[in-house]
Amino acid sequence: MVYFLICVVSVLKHPRTPPTPGMVDYQNPDHEQLMKRLRPAPSAEEVTYSSSRHQTWSLDDLPRTVAVSLHQGSTVISMDFHPSHQTLLLVGSSNGEITLWELAMRDRLVSKPFKIWDMAACSLPFQASIFKDVPISVSRVAWSPDGNYVGVAFTKHLIQLYSYAGSNDLRQHSQIDAHVGAVNDLAFAYPNKLLCVVTCGDDKLIKVWELSGRKLFNFEGHEAPVYSICPHHKENIQ
Repeated sequence: MVYFLICVVSVLKHPRTPPTPGMVDYQNPDHEQLMKRLRPAPSAEEVTYSSSRHQTWSLDDLPRTVAVSLHQGSTVISMDFHPSHQTLLLVGSSNGEITLWELAMRDRLVSKPFKIWDMAACSLPFQASIFKDVPISVSRVAWSPDGNYVGVAFTKHLIQLYSYAGSNDLRQHSQIDAHVGAVNDLAFAYPNKLLCVVTCGDDKLIKVWELSGRKLFNFEGHEAPVYSICPHHKENIQ
């Protein structure tokens, strides 16, 4: 049986106010010992910067209390909270299944086992690999910034996009044969103010797709598989 835990933390539980500018009183012996070991020797070129933060927190403020324990049924690989409904949790598992949980009610709203939506549209390398013994696992799940779409990346070639209309209404939107080998990461972005999905994979490529499945950009030049991507969101910079 596989469970996963949700921890909560009250960041305002023990706010610390620096006694003097640039100095932080953590009031924690373990932290002080760690800082002594990491602190470099004094240098004539050392520069001290004052802190503008009004509150700081100690190691005691890290999550310690288990708020919810849920039975997923298989190993959890990836999780992502809905951008505006903070009790909606999307979970991807090692058996290829995705699940949407309502944490406040401890309710499993919907589960979608792995299924190939359109085999004829898949590449021949994928069709050949699907019959091998290695099972397909979720590698990444992600909500779109507006919360209207869900993206799922898998360990063989595919990503699947779902539209979300609330509650348990999770519908198939598009399936993309995105990479040769595993799709290691997936993220939503707004290049040219158009909602797109960005993927990377074992084939050393980064690709940008319209939600319909049409490829917009292909970034080459990496000498090894690409495992993580993080689109930049500031004005029109990506």
